[in-house]
Amino acid sequence: MEATVPIQDITFCIKTIHRPWACHRLVQSLRKEFGEPKIVVVDDGLPEHWFSRKYPETAKHCKVIDLEQHDVGVGIGRNAAIDAAVTEFIFLLDDDQIVTPDLHLARVYQRFIEYDLDILAVRQGDGGRPMLFSPLMNGTRIWMHRGERKRIGETCWCDMVSNAFLARRDTIGRIRWDDEIKTYEHWEFFYRASHIEHLQIAVALDCSVVHDHVAAKPYGALRARPKFRRLGLRKHGFDSLRYPGGGIVHA
Repeated sequence: MEATVPIQDITFCIKTIHRPWACHRLVQSLRKEFGEPKIVVVDDGLPEHWFSRKYPETAKHCKVIDLEQHDVGVGIGRNAAIDAAVTEFIFLLDDDQIVTPDLHLARVYQRFIEYDLDILAVRQGDGGRPMLFSPLMNGTRIWMHRGERKRIGETCWCDMVSNAFLARRDTIGRIRWDDEIKTYEHWEFFYRASHIEHLQIAVALDCSVVHDHVAAKPYGALRARPKFRRLGLRKHGFDSLRYPGGGIVHA
């Protein structure tokens, strides 16, 4: 029997920019599944694209933080969302995800507690499978690849998971995202979490959210900035990164 989820002890944390409709869709899906959950939305977009202005009736069910500075980046935005949460647990979500019964939050919570994990993620559509980091070329290249350290049933221990995960707020508040890395932040956060902080990270393969990417024009230009990928690589002493498909990018 799955444990009862202490929904009152979980804050769903969302960082958004220039995708108000996607954020509205996600918040509505959370309310459909959980009634009146605690939700924090941090928006660093231009005011004309703020979620709170475009969808005020949906936004009133959230704690919305509209940042005065435009484009502070994913790092500062997510940190602000975590800092605003007051519950023991947080569940991180990207604004273009959708929550359905396939999340199986009770199952996620039960395994998180039972296996004494620090981060337990769910699948993100076809993605979100367990990933590992391995050094190549005498440690000058970091390889991001499919793999797991151990498995119990449908739960796999690994180094990197999707941006849809349960964690204790204090743990993520201590690790945090790098404020200087505005995008390409995902691998850097999980590299630190797994290889430097040695957190217990896993993914529940039988639990998932929908990932329905929204390619809004004001949003796209803010993502394709490889200088932030270089910043992360150089921070950890890497000259290059190899992606799962074999592609290589250099710092």
